[in-house]
Amino acid sequence: MVNEYWDLNRKPFSNTPDLDFLFRSDEFEEGYARLLYNITEICGGLTLITGEIGSGKTFLAYALKEHLEKENGVVSIITNPKLSSMQLLKTILRKLGKKDVPRYKIKVLNQLEELLVDLNNENRPVIAMIDEAQILSLDALREIRLLLNIETSEKKLLQLVLFGQPDLKEKIERFPQLKQRINIRFHLEPLTREETNNYVKHRLLVSGTKREIFKPAALDILYKRSKGLPRLINNIAQNALFVSCAEGVKKVGPDIIESVADDLEI
Repeated sequence: MVNEYWDLNRKPFSNTPDLDFLFRSDEFEEGYARLLYNITEICGGLTLITGEIGSGKTFLAYALKEHLEKENGVVSIITNPKLSSMQLLKTILRKLGKKDVPRYKIKVLNQLEELLVDLNNENRPVIAMIDEAQILSLDALREIRLLLNIETSEKKLLQLVLFGQPDLKEKIERFPQLKQRINIRFHLEPLTREETNNYVKHRLLVSGTKREIFKPAALDILYKRSKGLPRLINNIAQNALFVSCAEGVKKVGPDIIESVADDLEI
C-alpha cells in the first residue's frame, strides 16, 4: 500500500545491508579505502573500525566483502560474536568452508593453519570480519591476538577486521599486546546535513522514483532528529512514509517527521 501510494517498487528505507542501496559518503569512502589498503597492500593483520550504533559499519563490511570476493578473496562475516575462544575458532573454520570441525582445540588450530597455508599457496587472501565486536569475550580477544601469529615471512595468513561500537576501543586498551597489532584504526562518523539529504534521495531513486517526496524542511528535521545516523534516518523516514500515506498528503512535511521521531523516542 505504502509503496504504491508513493510510486515505489521496493521499500526504500529497510535496515538491511542491501548493496543496491549503498550510499558512498565521504566517511564511507575513507573507511573503505583504509580497510582495502591494510588488507590488500600492507597485509597488516588487524584493522579496527568503530562507529556509533547505526552509523553504517555493517554496510561497510558487506561492501568490502563483495569487492574482495571478486578479487578471489575468501571472506567471512561473523555477525553474532558472543562466543568463547573455542567457539570463535570453530566459527571461523566453518565460515571458511570446513564442515567437519574437530572437537579439540589443538586439532581446530592445526586444521585452520593448514587451510590458511593452502589458500595462501593458491594466492587467495583470507579475511575474517567480526561485526559487533564490542561483545567479544576477553578470551576471544586473546585468541584473536594468537591468530595473528599465523604468518609467513612476508605476510599474515589471516586478515582480521573488528567492527564495533566506540566502547570496543576501551576494551582493547586492556590488551596492550592486541592494541599494538592494530595497523589501521578508523571511526565512522555520521552523515552531514547535505549527505543526509542526498542519502534520502538516493534511496528513493533506487526504489524507483525521482519524485520529491520529502519537503526540504522535513529533511532538515530528519537530519536533526537522526543526527545523521543511517539507521535512524531509515526508521524515521519509513514510518513517515506510512503516516503520510495514511493521512493522504502529497509530500512528507516537517510536522510528520517530528511526530514520528517522538513516537520512536528518537
